[in-house]
Parts: sequence; structure tokens; C-alpha cells
Amino acid sequence: MKIAKLNIGMFSKLAVVLFLLLSTACKKNDSVGGFDSASLDANITEAKNLIAQSVEGSIPGNFKPGSKKTLQEVIDWALYTKENASSADKVADAANKVKIYIDRFKSNVVKLAIPYIHQDNKTYIEIADNVGGGGTAGTVHNLTSKSYTLEAKFYILDLNPKGYAGEFFANAMGNGGANDRGFELRYFADGHVDINVGGGSGWKTKSTANGVVTAGKWIHVTFVNNITSQALYIDGVQVASQTELYQNSDVDFPLTIGNIKTWDDRTINGLVKDFRLWSEARTAAQITENKDIVLTGKETNLSVFFPLNADLGSSVVDGSSKFVAKLTGNVTWALDGIPPVIVLDKTALNKAKTDLVAFTATVVEGTALGAYPLGTKAYLQTLATEADNVLSTAKRQDELDGKASSINAQIALVKANTVAPADGVFIDLKDANATGLRITPNYTPQGDYTVEFNVKIKSLAFEGTGDLFNNGNFGVWVYGYKESTEEAILKSGGLWNFTDAGKGWQGPKTDPLVIKSGVWQHVAVVHDNTARTTVLYVDGVEKAKQTDIGAPNVSGWGETWLGNGWEKMNGYIKNYRLWNLAKAPADLNASITGSETGLETYLPLDQVAGVKFSDATNKYKAELKGIKWNLK
Repeated sequence: MKIAKLNIGMFSKLAVVLFLLLSTACKKNDSVGGFDSASLDANITEAKNLIAQSVEGSIPGNFKPGSKKTLQEVIDWALYTKENASSADKVADAANKVKIYIDRFKSNVVKLAIPYIHQDNKTYIEIADNVGGGGTAGTVHNLTSKSYTLEAKFYILDLNPKGYAGEFFANAMGNGGANDRGFELRYFADGHVDINVGGGSGWKTKSTANGVVTAGKWIHVTFVNNITSQALYIDGVQVASQTELYQNSDVDFPLTIGNIKTWDDRTINGLVKDFRLWSEARTAAQITENKDIVLTGKETNLSVFFPLNADLGSSVVDGSSKFVAKLTGNVTWALDGIPPVIVLDKTALNKAKTDLVAFTATVVEGTALGAYPLGTKAYLQTLATEADNVLSTAKRQDELDGKASSINAQIALVKANTVAPADGVFIDLKDANATGLRITPNYTPQGDYTVEFNVKIKSLAFEGTGDLFNNGNFGVWVYGYKESTEEAILKSGGLWNFTDAGKGWQGPKTDPLVIKSGVWQHVAVVHDNTARTTVLYVDGVEKAKQTDIGAPNVSGWGETWLGNGWEKMNGYIKNYRLWNLAKAPADLNASITGSETGLETYLPLDQVAGVKFSDATNKYKAELKGIKWNLK
């Protein structure tokens, strides 16, 4: 400020002092309240210029949506602080804070990135309504209740599924019959794809040829659902179609990419981009001509569009602000759109194998009490071979870690099972690792047969059924009870010999309460193929009979199970025998040596034989899958 020459005599002394103070204040440019604000002013100016000159959006190079708003809030705060500062430190602090947020703003740039769906359970991208941002509840669900088309590009790193299959798209629900609604588009390790549609009367499936999808390259996948018919296109070429009725799933079963909420271990191992949902059944020409076109998001009948080519966080809102792509579970962004290189950590499995080899060297086999059962070393060697195979072929970390855990568990099981008297094996329903006793190879009798064994149910307090034995096409299960009411208990304890003999599931079924808890009972199934009858005996007494029934169809399973099959039992089993004879009631549960005529399989299970061992006929191998010997 320029100061004019004045005649001081014209003013009072007080006026002169005030004038000089004012003049001094005016000399202090860029100050407020007597505190220097030059740095703060400069930072505020820079922040304002950034807001004015920057573009927000979802395109790589844009600033992420909301960035300007956040920076403006800091500017407003800084201006208020400047006008009301009570110390120089307050002004300096404001300048520093604005600079921090300027730097954050500059780094908050949308980068080229594509979501990578890792192969973990409960991991997927859900397409949902952006209810808080302008969407309407039920909109996505409504879109999939009429004819529609789904499109996206996938880069699958490895076709081997974690669960039953890998899912491209899904909104399926149900466990049979009327509950089977929605759809899933799933692929398998051999490269074939299934269209699986539920119309309220079971699933209807159409499979492609093998090899229509491959790993290691981008593929364009299109699913056209015209409600009464469906079609699948890979890279613009139709590879499957079917004419089946589709019913929409419930709202609780959302539209997902890369997995399915109903069976959430069917996660893909790959990247996905350019997701489109059209509210029409697109034609083959439309699909072929537009699969590689860059869309604006405003195309006719394009209801939902997510380019998925920029890291916008875990909730990506589409251009209409009506829909959101929710990245659920282990979904990360692959920067620059470069598929990740999978680096597997083999440390745990290498250590497990080292421990296995060291333990094998200490094993002494024999028949004396306390020795390891004959065949233990051979069994341990098979585990070492399996470890080598997984080390050389594994493509997923869970394969390596799972095998390491399995080997460690098997070592512990072998150590706990030295030679000793046993009273059968125990299948513990509450132990998730206890699967059952596996017998290989599988065998399905084709003429007369008798299956007999001793069973002791620990408790019938379980929901549904428990398989006593099952080879896939015939077996016996016992009914339990869920609620401890008199009515429920009185309906439990019955047996059914289920048999697929070419006319659907048949077989004799007993009344309830023939099986008790806590006591050993002898169960036998006797089939006379000439008379076409099957009889169920409990402790030598006939309890049920089926007439006009043949021998079971040959099973496609690779094994027979004791204590499991479809549902696990809860208790003990021993003295399992399968005869190619229709035994007379008086001959059941007799003392045998194992060399009798017509005896196909015999497992007395009266002495600890290790984890994997031969039956008495030396034709079959039995293996404890997580279950335990019942030591006397």
C-alpha cells in the first residue's frame, strides 16, 4: 500500500498511532489476523484450479467420481479456518491439510484395470439395484423375468474348477422340483459348457462339445434367454441351444458373475470385463456384429452396462446410476488389464512330504500288538507318490495346501492305528472329516445276492437319513429324527433297501423302530433273482419284502461306501459281507473263514488293519476316509 506524506500536526497522537498500525498491517501482504497466509492461499488456488480443469468419470485417465466433492469440502474448510484463525499454527496446519488432499486428488485417477475373480468360496460379482443412488428395488430381478441377453468377456486362467464347475453367469436356486428355478451357465475342465435352466420341475441341461472354451485367452460369452428357449454363443458363434421353460429365481438369489450364490464354491479363476444386460433376446447377427464394439451405454434395449475396465473400488455404479456391480469376496483389480501370473507356494506340501518320508523310515510292520499293520509302508508310499503328482501338476494353491493337510492328517491317523483288537469302525456324524469306509473297486451283484453286516447306531437324533452302505445303485439307509417329539421319534428307526433295478427306486422298507440306539444289530438284504424278491432282515427276522424286483443296475460309482453314500450315518459297523447267493435266514450272521463259496467281499473289521487294507478275499481294498477304528 502506498503511504502519502501527511502533516502529523493535523492529527492527534492517538490518530497517528492507529494510522501507523493500519499502514503496517497493509504492508504485510497475504496475511490474515496478523498471520502469514501465503502458503495457504497458494494451495487453495491450486486446489480450485484442479477442480475447474479436471474431469471425473469411469474412463481410465479420469478422476474417480466424488474426487472433486471431497477436495471442495477441504477448500471450504480451509477458507473458514483462514478467516477465523487464532494462531499461526492454525493457518500453517490448514495449508498442510490442503496440500495433502491435493496430492490425494492427483493420485485418485482412474487406472486401466480389470476385476480378477480369485478362486475362493463366496467370491463373485453381483449385479444389483443401486437403491441408494436412484435405482428401484427389484429392477435387476425384473429384467431377468422377461426375455434378456447377457454378454461379457472372460479370461480364464485355469479351467480346473474348485467345486463342481465354474460359473460364467447364474441366478439359480433350489434343491429339486418346484424349487429349481433360474439358470446357470457353467464350464468344466474339459472345456464344455452347460446351459442349466430351472422351470419349477427340475433342472434341464444342454451341454456343448468339449473344448468350446479354453484358458489363457479372452473369450466372448453370450447367453440368450427367451424364457421358453435358450442359446449360448462363444465368440459370436452359437454352440448350444435348447427349448426349455425358464422361471425366474427369487430376489434372494441374485444375478452373479463368476460364481453362483446357491453353491458358492463354483468360482472361476479369471478376469471379466464388458458386462452387458440387454432387455431383449438378441439375434445371432446382433451378437456377432456388436461383440467387439465399444458401447456408450445409451444403446437401445441396453439396460445394464459395466465396462469393468477401471478400478472404481468394490462397488461400481453404472452410468445410469441405477445399478451397481458389487465385488464380493476375493475380487481384486488387475492393473493395466494384464492377467496375473499365478505363483504357487509349495512350501507346506514339500514339508509334509519330507515328514512323510522320515516317518516311513521309522515304521516297523507286523501282527503283534502295537506294531504297524502289514501294508502300512506301501500305503505311505502311495501318499508320497500323490504328493509328487500334485507338486508337478497343481495349478491352484488350494490343491497344494489341501494335499499337505491331507498327508499330515494321514500320518497322524497311521500313528494312531497300530495293531489292536477292534469292534468295527466308527463313523462320527459330527466330525466333518469323517467320510466313511471306502471299498474299491465297486461291485454290483447281477443275480442272487446277500448283503449282511452288524451295525450299532450311536443316536437316531439326526435329520433325514443315514446310509449304512451304498454303491450308488443299491444300499440301505436308516431314518432319523430332527425334533425330539414323541411323534418324530416314533417315525424313526426304519430301514429302506433302495434299489435301482430299472423301474426307478424300489426295494423293501421296514416299519419304524426296527433299529435301536446303542445296541449291535444284524442287518441283511437277501435277493432271489429267480423269484424276483428282496427281503430285509433285522437280527434274522424278516422285517420287509419287495416282490417283482430284479437285481440292481450296474453302478457308475468307483466305490462302495460303508457308513455313507449320499448321507452319512452316525455309529459303528462291522462284519460286512457280500455274497453272490441268496442266503437262507438260518445261515445269516454265521461264523466264516473268508474262503466260503459265493463269498464276494468280507470285512470282519475285528482288528486294526491300518488306514488302507485288503478284505479277507484279497479282491477288494478298504480305506478309512477320516473315520476311526473302534478299539476294544
